[in-house]
Amino acid sequence: MKQSPTFRLQSFSFFLQAICLLSLGALLLLFPGQTSAGVSQGLQLCFSTLIGALLPFLVMSKLFLLRGLHRPLMRRRSFFMRRVLGLPDVCAAVLLFSMVGGYPVGASMAADLKRDGSITQKQAQRLLLFCVGPGPSFAVSAVGVGMLHSAKAGVVLYASVVCGALLTGMLSRLFFRTAPTDSAAEIQEPPVLPLAAAIDRAVKESVQSMLLICGFVALFSALLQLLQAFDIPQSARLVLAALLEVTNACKALSPQVSLPVLALVAAWGGVCTHCQLSPFIVDVQLPYARFVCFRAVHAGCSFLCCRALLLFIKLPVDAIRQNALRPAVQPNCLLSVCMCMMCVLLLFGSNWSMRLTRTK
Repeated sequence: MKQSPTFRLQSFSFFLQAICLLSLGALLLLFPGQTSAGVSQGLQLCFSTLIGALLPFLVMSKLFLLRGLHRPLMRRRSFFMRRVLGLPDVCAAVLLFSMVGGYPVGASMAADLKRDGSITQKQAQRLLLFCVGPGPSFAVSAVGVGMLHSAKAGVVLYASVVCGALLTGMLSRLFFRTAPTDSAAEIQEPPVLPLAAAIDRAVKESVQSMLLICGFVALFSALLQLLQAFDIPQSARLVLAALLEVTNACKALSPQVSLPVLALVAAWGGVCTHCQLSPFIVDVQLPYARFVCFRAVHAGCSFLCCRALLLFIKLPVDAIRQNALRPAVQPNCLLSVCMCMMCVLLLFGSNWSMRLTRTK
């Protein structure tokens, strides 16, 4: 008698999933043209924007960890990380790469640090609550220059999302306390891989992650394209796009909404981005409901930060048209500086890290 409610609940969930999948399959068969166009649009978006924006940073972040360049950070004392965010100093690398690399980079690094024993499971869970957001290549280049025709607007958008992430990290400390000294540093650290082996592993794992991201983008682009086959109001279609996939949503919303709304959408990320992060969410055993709640908190904080920044920074329509004639100067400089810093860390930081490891 006690097992019957569980059986009924599992049976209801099974039949609900079966009905949804069969209905979706029927829609794909009834509207093959829209499905094919959506997949093609998603793959084109990956080749034109996402791969170039994310893959180099995925490889660099993997190399940063595999070469042991994060270990000197574990021996430093950072007021901001320990007193403000309540996390160990090694998490500074995750925070930095999440701001520079974009959505999956910070989550991937947090899962890797937890797997290596550099941080605890609770600390990795907290990192996934706020180290998720668009990088400058997406916010400034893709959205700012490519969609809004204004590099200045892209910089404001990126700054809003970064400030929103920091505020979310501070708020997460109030609800989920983790001691900054409660790390797993006592666990034996894995050996540092040789440079050739580290590059091989970093490229292999990054390409696998990139294929997963492109697959999700193509799938959700097809689902969004299916919406055009139904008589759905334009406003409802835009809301669904904002909830499901961030790149197509920003492209559709950019001519119609204000910049703070775009900051909200970019910080939320969409269900497509959540699915891309699902392997790391499962790896650190973070409840998905908690992750979604803090995605909403990050979105709200980014919206408020953008409104505050626009009180001091004016973006007239004339400036947008003027910036359209000289695209991507600022973002390319920013990306070049970031890439040079990563290369310096890769080339010279490994020797420093190895000396500290030997003298420990």
